[in-house]
Formats: sequence, C-alpha cells, structure tokens
Amino acid sequence: MTSRRLLSVRVTLLAVALAAGAYAAALPVYLFFRVSRPALALGAATEAITTVSAVFARRDSALNRAVAIVRDLTRRPRPSADSLRLVHDLAAIGRTPLRVSAGAATPQELGAALVSIDGALSRVGNVLEESVAQLERGRRADAAARLVTVEQLLRVAHERGADGSRVARAYLTARQGALRAAAGEVRGDAILWLGLGALLVPLLVLVVRRRVWRPLHELEAGLAQVADGDLTVSVPVRGSDELGRLAEHFNAMTRVLRDRAEEQGRFAAAGELLAGVAHEVNNPLMAIAAHAENRLADPAFEGEQRSEMTQILRQARRATKLLRGLLRFVHATDRDVTNVNLNDVVRGALDLVSYRFGVDEITVGGQLDASLPPVQGDAIKLEQVVVNLLSNAIDALRGVTPPRHLSVDTWVRDGQVSVAVGDNGRGVAPDIAPRLFRPFATTKGRRGTGLGLYISRQIAREAGGDLTLTSPPGFGARFVLSLPLALAQASAPDSATSPAPAPAPAPALAPSTPPSEAPLGSAGGAQAPAGSLAGLRVLIVEDEEAVRRPMARYLTRRGAEVDEAADGVEGLARLRAQPANVILADLRMPRMGGVELYAQLEEERPELAARVLFLSGDVSQLAQPGNTPVPRERVLVKPVELAELERRILAFVRGAGGAGGSTGA
Repeated sequence: MTSRRLLSVRVTLLAVALAAGAYAAALPVYLFFRVSRPALALGAATEAITTVSAVFARRDSALNRAVAIVRDLTRRPRPSADSLRLVHDLAAIGRTPLRVSAGAATPQELGAALVSIDGALSRVGNVLEESVAQLERGRRADAAARLVTVEQLLRVAHERGADGSRVARAYLTARQGALRAAAGEVRGDAILWLGLGALLVPLLVLVVRRRVWRPLHELEAGLAQVADGDLTVSVPVRGSDELGRLAEHFNAMTRVLRDRAEEQGRFAAAGELLAGVAHEVNNPLMAIAAHAENRLADPAFEGEQRSEMTQILRQARRATKLLRGLLRFVHATDRDVTNVNLNDVVRGALDLVSYRFGVDEITVGGQLDASLPPVQGDAIKLEQVVVNLLSNAIDALRGVTPPRHLSVDTWVRDGQVSVAVGDNGRGVAPDIAPRLFRPFATTKGRRGTGLGLYISRQIAREAGGDLTLTSPPGFGARFVLSLPLALAQASAPDSATSPAPAPAPAPALAPSTPPSEAPLGSAGGAQAPAGSLAGLRVLIVEDEEAVRRPMARYLTRRGAEVDEAADGVEGLARLRAQPANVILADLRMPRMGGVELYAQLEEERPELAARVLFLSGDVSQLAQPGNTPVPRERVLVKPVELAELERRILAFVRGAGGAGGSTGA
C-alpha cells in the first residue's frame, strides 16, 4: 500500500510553533488597540483640564488678593507706592489671556466655557487697573465705586468657572465610561479567545502526537524489542515523511538482521555438527594414515604398492589439513592476540576456498613476500577477513567469462604489512563504492547480507590497521588489508621462525607437499634416531583399536614399552597396577573419557596427571563448562602423524612434566 503524502515533520513542527506564537501574540495586540484609545483619550483630557484649572486658579487667586489690597487702600488717606505696584502686578496676572495648545484634548462645549471664564477674568483685571489708577490720582471715592464693579465681575467669573467645572466633570465622566465599556468588551473577548485556545490546544497536541510522538514511541518500543533479542518486530509506516522513512529503514534493518541471525544459526549448527563429526572422521583418518606410515616404514614394501600407499597417506593428510582448517574457521573463540605471519594467514584462507578455483576456472597468481615481518592480531579473525575477501572475489569472477584471474600479494612498506586480494571482474559500481563498508551495503542482491566487509574492516581496525578498496588498471576490484608491524620486543619465537613462503606465486599460494607430509620417520624435517624412546613406558588409552594398534606398533618399534587400554576406566586400573612415563589419552571415550581420567588422576595421583598427553579430534570439548582445565600445549589434534607423535613425546619427557614422570616410573 502506498503511503499517503504528508508534510515533513520539520514543516509540521514549524507550522505548530508559528501557530502557537501567532495565537499567543494576537491577544495582547488586540487588547492594546482596543483599550488604549479610550484610555489615552481619558488621560489626555484629564491632563488638559488639570492644566487649565491650575492656570485659572492662579489668576483667580491673584485677582482676589488684588481686590483685598485695593479695598484696604481705599480706607487709607494715602496709599503706599509698594502696595500700588503689587496691585499692578497681581492685576497683570489676572488679565493674562489663557493659551490652550492646538493638540489639547478639549471638547467644543468645554472650550466655549474656558473662553467665557478667560474673558470674565480679563475684564476683572482691566477694571481693577482702572481702580488703581483712581487711587494713584487720589480719588478714593471713584476707586471705591469701581471696586464694587470689580467684585461683581469677579462673582460672574466664579459662576462661569463653576459652569466650566461642571462641563469638565461631565466630559471626564464620559471618557471614563467609554474606557469602562471598552474594558468590559475586552474582558469578554479575552474569555472567548482563551476558550478558543483551549479548543485548539488539544488539536495541536493530537497533530504532534500522531505525527511525532506515536512514531517515535513505536520506534523506541521496536528498538527495545530488538535489544531484547526479538528480530521479528516490525513498526508501522505511517507516512512518507522523515519518521516514515526511518520506520522503513528500521524494518529493512530488522529483516536483514533476522536473515543474518538465521544464517548465523545455521552456521553455528553446522559448526557444532562439524565439531561432532570431526572426532568420528579424524579417528579413521588417523587409522588410515598410521597404517600407511607403518607400511611405508617397511623397507621390503616397494614398487607400485609403495607408490599407491604413499598416495593414500598424502590424501589422508590433505583431508586432515582441510578438516582442521574448517574447524579452526567455524569455532567461535575468545580474542587471542599474538604475533601473526600474514603469509600463513593467506595460505590457510586459500586452503579453505581452494576447491572453488577449479570448479569456477579461476587462475590464482600473485607474490607473497618471503621476508614478511609479523603483525599483532587474532590469527583466526584475520583468516576470516582474507576468506571473506577471497569469497567476494570468487563471486565477482563467476559473473564474467574466462579467463578469470585472482591475485593475492603481500608486502611491507612504511611500517605497514599489507595483503591485497584482487580480481579481473566487473569491479564495484561507483554509486556503491562510497558506502561499500557500511552495514547492509551489498552488491550480491538477496544472496548477500552486507555485513561481511563491514565486519572485516572492524576486525582490521581493532588490530590497528584498515581495509580499503582500490581499483588498479587491469583489475575489477582490489582490497588491501594493512596492519602495523609487531613491536620487536613483543615478537614471539614462533612468528619469527615461521616458514618463509616461496618467492614464486605458484609455490607460495598452492604448496605441493607441506612439511607435515614429510617421509615417515622424520620429525620437523629431521630423522629421529632409532630407538629414541627406549626406556619409556607409554600407556595408550584409546577406544578405537584401529587407531590404538598402529600407534602401539610404531612406538614399540621406536623402543618404547607400550601398554593399551580401551577406555579411561581400564586405563586407570592399569595405572594403579603399574605407572607409566607418558599417558596418551583420547578425550572422548565410552565409560570414562580423557578429561575424567585426568581429573581422577589429579585427585589420586597428581604426579601421574602431570604425565598425560591428550588426543582429540574435537578441541572444542576442552572449553565445555564443567571440564577440568587442560593445558592446550598438551593436546595432540587427530589425526597426528606418527613421527610427530614421537617428537612430541620426546619433547614432553624432556620438559618438567616428563622429568617428574621419569622419576616416578
């Protein structure tokens, strides 16, 4: 179903914020314009009337004082000059005309009253001046008569002032009424506005809840389920906005993780099955190889039969090598950082995928640096990286017509040891290359998970290096794994003395006869001296007679005194009767296996427990919970060559464990 087109979350949130801001700002703006006009009108009228009243009060006070002085002067025979001068000044104040500014807020009726009051006060001042003039001429009777007129005019001015005050009070009352009416309307409008806002808030909350809160809550719940291990979770896609696309990506991620988990589950089940089958397969392989070695040790065994027996031994060793490589690859182990020679890593990876070269008609070339120094890292994880690169190259070459070339090179430069895997396929598309190392990016369609290169780069970076893609001329794609050199003081002897690869590509990448396929009787390339096990008593505890008897015959021929037991119970009984210098015990046996035998000896005879060497076709059994810890260097992985068995026994008895065994025999 096609998702409906919606506004983006950013636009939605912006619209909600703008709407909330506009709503919040509209109310105070409305209140300002609705109430400010009557309030300002009332204030301006009050200010104008107060100013005019103060002017009239000052003029009226000056005229009243002047009248009182003139009345007093009319009773005196001769007025003083100072008094007359004061009356002149007060009269001037009384007749000063009223000046009202053009912007004064005065109504028309109030303006007429102010003009009438101003005229009355001016006339009082004029008549008062005339009365003073009569006094100055000495005409007190005339001055007294005019004073009566002044008092009449002053009463008229007071009456007009009272009329003006009534007009002013009425005007202010009207303005106050207008302001009160506006305030009442605003109160109702504000209540209505807030009520409307109360209705809009749930609508906005609903929009935000549906567009933002609910999708985020569903994603959070989905992530929590994924964190708890539930990869079947799927969140609904509610639109085509950012959160809708995020939900689509989440669902795609869980699908990939679910497919990956199913593959990992099948891979883990196959690994467990392989580990169980390995023990059963390694026993017949060891029996075949041991019988072949014993036959080849007979000088009378010549001709075509010897050649055929040599081929049988070589094929048994080849099967052993492949089986060990598979077990090493599928078993999940703890991180084990050691000094690693990348040439050995390349050879191990090539062994695991070599069967595909012939099937897919792929020619392997390249150059391994014979003097390659070691690096520090987890050998198994680095091998997984190279196997992944080789598998990707093989998959890419299957899409092109022959000739198909795959190249593997190693070199050291500027303190970095590098491995390059290249092919002449179609290469990586330009639109895929920038995101090739991201999770879930794949060029294999539904066949790929998109996690191989991502995990490989993470492994490389954990080791302090990197994994990069290059596209040299003549090749489709070339991946380079680079790691820093191991510190000189941390170099392990095994890494420093690891066999150097041949300089030519073919011998280096496809060795014909590995050191483990040396002729019978050789130990690490050197012939063991005849009778080198003379004086040693060896107990072989092995339930497979086809494995036990060839080992016993070989060790007897090498001078050892050999005793045999079919399981741990029988072996424990023989040890109680007669101790042994070396005890070879298989880990898996009926009734009592090697681990139980070792634990029993640790309780009863610790000196005998120190003489145990273990045989196993499934090393993973040592890591199972509840098992007694077994030193890994005392485990021989089946199938073990008889010459290697002799060498390990000699090295064991010469060490601390062997010394203790010889003294206790």
